[in-house]
Amino acid sequence: MYIIIMGGGRIGNNLAKSLVNRGHEVTVIEIDKDRATEISAELDALVVNDDGTTIRGLEEVNIFTADAFVAVTGDDGSNLTGCLLAKEYGVNTTIARVADFQKSEIFRKLGVSIVVSPELTAAQSIERFIMRPDVIDLTVIGGGQAEILEMIVGERSAVAHKKLKEIPSKDFVVVAYYRDEKLLIPKGDTVIEPGARLFVLAKSNMVAFVKKLFMGD
Repeated sequence: MYIIIMGGGRIGNNLAKSLVNRGHEVTVIEIDKDRATEISAELDALVVNDDGTTIRGLEEVNIFTADAFVAVTGDDGSNLTGCLLAKEYGVNTTIARVADFQKSEIFRKLGVSIVVSPELTAAQSIERFIMRPDVIDLTVIGGGQAEILEMIVGERSAVAHKKLKEIPSKDFVVVAYYRDEKLLIPKGDTVIEPGARLFVLAKSNMVAFVKKLFMGD
């Protein structure tokens, strides 16, 4: 994957290192010249001293070909602007760090794919979002041992129209079910309908299985 990271601070630097180590192509955009020079010496990735909130800055790093755009500067407005411009260039997955989490719903409504709070800006957490763009929301708990996933039941899900008690549930549990503007605590007789929104607590090593089970191929 080709991933552009806007912001070369601690979060952006750590994320870039992690993604490069996993074999991804990474470019970091950093507006501060001294910081850009500093992290360029640390990273096995392209570091560009430019402004990721401008058309010129994004075209400089070939935004047209990016698979994901991650904005993790310390400024919420800049992160939003960068993500919205990336969307205009056809980038499917945009991730914005938001310090004022009361703005998170506004960011989503404006088109940002995933909004992360400061508590979720560890490189490992953001990496999960990049690799799972079809998951609506994700929270990492237990030091990374488990995750709470928010997802939509797919039409092709193997468990669509089945009762919850009929679904094998080793190492994961459906903790909430939202449909027709009603939030339910699911029970064994709850029927899993396509289009319903689920909140699932799963061990980290079960996440791929849970996604396929409820969302389908």
